[in-house]
Amino acid sequence: MKHLILGHASDPHGQHILAQLRQRGHEAHLLETHKFPSEIQLSLSPADGGGGSLSLPDGATMRFDEIASVFWRNFCGVSSETSKATRGTVEDISYYDSMASLRSWFQARNQTRWFNSWEAYQSHQEKPRQLQLVAQAGVRIPRTYIGNDAARVQAFCREEPQAIFKPVYGGAHTERITDQHLDGAHLARALARAPITLQQYIDGTNIRTYAIGAQMFSLELESEDIDFRTDQGLNIKTIELPAEQRLQVPKIMELLSLNWTAIDWRRDSEGQYHFLEANPSPMFMGIEKATGYPLTETLIDAMVGNGSRIQRAA
Repeated sequence: MKHLILGHASDPHGQHILAQLRQRGHEAHLLETHKFPSEIQLSLSPADGGGGSLSLPDGATMRFDEIASVFWRNFCGVSSETSKATRGTVEDISYYDSMASLRSWFQARNQTRWFNSWEAYQSHQEKPRQLQLVAQAGVRIPRTYIGNDAARVQAFCREEPQAIFKPVYGGAHTERITDQHLDGAHLARALARAPITLQQYIDGTNIRTYAIGAQMFSLELESEDIDFRTDQGLNIKTIELPAEQRLQVPKIMELLSLNWTAIDWRRDSEGQYHFLEANPSPMFMGIEKATGYPLTETLIDAMVGNGSRIQRAA
């Protein structure tokens, strides 16, 4: 059986998993989707139960039923992609034909284990939907407004004077909203460009739970910054996740089609946990080094189907 890392050659996490699979004696290959269709050949057989095959630039050829697992580090688009293609041009048709072929393979119902799937990737791109599904399942989330109605933005911030804001899709750090942000002209220009996510500020601390299958590894990220990713002095310590959240984790993973994830929570001063997001392709090497948690080993075991070696952690 073979394993694929879907990502880019310059990404250290993808390269790390690739090397660890090979070190264990497994056949593993890097799949850089931006080389499709110029350097990668893909064949689909719709009448064959979602069958097909891949030929990669390194010379490897494999049937879909030979692919035991795919580690989805990042999706690099396709080689015919162009942001300025005019509808109906050869470039435009090539892009959509290439994407449709890849997506059809991504969603084929076969025995390949995806870490994670196209569905999980899409869910993360639609964070309002992610929050809605999790809240409907009974998981606590911060009070949230998403949209571009200036009056409602102003009203939300009057009710939540310490509100934080972040992009709807992602790609920027969380910030605390200020009077300058809410200035009429500035706000109007910003909301005419894009909607915004506003959330209640939870006074407390950041908790992250890495979940791989049924295994959970939790840690506290002590920081005074609004977004802990900006804190160079971040203090990390391992913790045990409360029983309520341990029951919620598999529910969240099922809802969002996740086989592995890093769930970010905010624990308030009363000890209550508030779900923020579930990342389908989180960075983990720095956390593994800081905590000693066997994240790489557990991921590899899950990818190769060696569940008997997995140790349960808090």
